[in-house]
Amino acid sequence: MIYGTLQSAMEYANRGCIEEWLQLFLRGDGHNVALADGLLLEPRQYWGPVEIDLKLLDKIQSGAPEYLTKANDIAYFFDVVNRMKDAYGEWNPPPLILEYSEDGIRVNDGRHRLEMYRQLGITKAWAVCWKTREKDAAVFAQAKKNTRV
Repeated sequence: MIYGTLQSAMEYANRGCIEEWLQLFLRGDGHNVALADGLLLEPRQYWGPVEIDLKLLDKIQSGAPEYLTKANDIAYFFDVVNRMKDAYGEWNPPPLILEYSEDGIRVNDGRHRLEMYRQLGITKAWAVCWKTREKDAAVFAQAKKNTRV
């Protein structure tokens, strides 16, 4: 089964199984086993998929992530983004995976998708969000008020 679609995430969420979808997606189509493993280290509160305004992610650098420093890695990042843009009309991308904390919002999975949305001029996208620490509850609750499920 292909898990890397919004429809798949929605189906799992409607059954109350978004954590299961995250594991299946990240270990399969999402190619992010490190994040899948990390999400299992401690209890987390998940919410979504929800539609968010991408302005919430304006503090996240546009273009290639800052941790990519080699020219080949940066070129590959944009090659993936361009292939996603080419497929966008025929592909229903999986939600971004975001961590909410009092330190801000982090994109844990979906930097290519975020850059694709920015380049296409798309202003809203679907996301699965999570928090770990209880002190992040206020940020998480406020974010929930500003989104559409």
